[in-house]
Amino acid sequence: MEAVTLSDKQQRRARVIERLCSGILTTGEAASLLHLSDRQVRRLKNAFMQSGFHALVHGNTKRPPANRTSSRVVQEAVRLCGSDGPYHDFNVCHAKQVLEEHHHLAIGRSTLDRLLKENGTRKPHRRKPQVKRSRRVRSACEGQMIQIDGSPHDWLEGRAPRMCLMGAIDDATNQVVYARFHPTEDQKGYLMLLRSVAIRYGIPMSVYHDKHTILRSPKEPTLEEELAGVKPMSQVQRVMETLGIEAIAANSPQAKGRVERLWKTLQDRLTKEMRLAGINTLEDANDFLTAYIERHNRRYAVPSRESAMAWVPHGERQDLARLFSTMEVRTVANDHTVSVAGTTYQILRRSADKSLSGRRIAVHVTPEEEIHFYHGGNRLEHMVCAPNTTVPDRATVTVVPEAYDIVQIALEHRRNSFKAHRGLAPLSQQTPPNGAST
Repeated sequence: MEAVTLSDKQQRRARVIERLCSGILTTGEAASLLHLSDRQVRRLKNAFMQSGFHALVHGNTKRPPANRTSSRVVQEAVRLCGSDGPYHDFNVCHAKQVLEEHHHLAIGRSTLDRLLKENGTRKPHRRKPQVKRSRRVRSACEGQMIQIDGSPHDWLEGRAPRMCLMGAIDDATNQVVYARFHPTEDQKGYLMLLRSVAIRYGIPMSVYHDKHTILRSPKEPTLEEELAGVKPMSQVQRVMETLGIEAIAANSPQAKGRVERLWKTLQDRLTKEMRLAGINTLEDANDFLTAYIERHNRRYAVPSRESAMAWVPHGERQDLARLFSTMEVRTVANDHTVSVAGTTYQILRRSADKSLSGRRIAVHVTPEEEIHFYHGGNRLEHMVCAPNTTVPDRATVTVVPEAYDIVQIALEHRRNSFKAHRGLAPLSQQTPPNGAST
């Protein structure tokens, strides 16, 4: 006779059914003890009377599950994600997606995680103790707030110098609205970021950023600035002030956690995707990034709570070179020239225009290093002055006696006659000018 192994729950159910069969318990009492209906209790009683304790064991016991992953899929997944496989350092979610997209291996995330841990390829993740913070509710509509930041990282894993990925993410939808690689996190990159977002989507109502000096000036106002009510601002800060964007400085990385989590995801996934695609230069990385961000947004973007858009159109007639550029003030010289970075520019004007000599004008430099001059909001025509040339050394001129004219010969004859009368040597015997021989 085959032995039957019962669990604690099944043993308790067997004792109740035995008492039911012996008449100690009624059907209602047994149903109450087993938390079953009367019909289920009668079914168990009939099965127990026919098959004994085998009736209490589930029919699928010791049978392989119908949704069990095939051994072929398991072996292939372990091979690709193992220590020698191309996806050895992919996280479990990323590895699952890559296996499904590129190798058509359908395997669950938890199953893959369990298999890799059983194989010794992955170790259990130990979470650090978290600091308790209050959650900030997402913005209600798209364009109400964007979070901007730069992420210096070895994006190409030593195949090229370190780069900085500068990006912006919408707070309401989790959509990446800008991403581009730059050599470093600089002022030029943030100006290009704001300009690109304004052209493609519009001007956001607010920008959440860290306390980098590019985005927020650390200078204290002078006494004159305090009296005038002016605060020191960086160039990017001035641009946001001009556009009417509310600049919010975060006090911790967790405050702008949406963009920080974006960097964590991209540093884990994008680096490996570029490795598989054979990306080795900054230019190729930016070309690859366009299609990758579109796939990223399709996967991770979420709808906003409100369907309305908060983007403010920048206007087709707006001068983008004036809005998204650095600005300095220069004084026009008397000859209508301005010197910028060692180069002299001639401010052109018509005869009917008033002179700008002694006036202060604004010099705007775009991220592409194009220079434009403005006065009273109007762009001024200009041209680059030719550099000053050095004056050549004065050449030595030799006086030739044959070049004397007739008057000079006559004068020499009269002087010789006068000197002969005085007993002096004639002029013809004296050394001619510049040592020329006669």
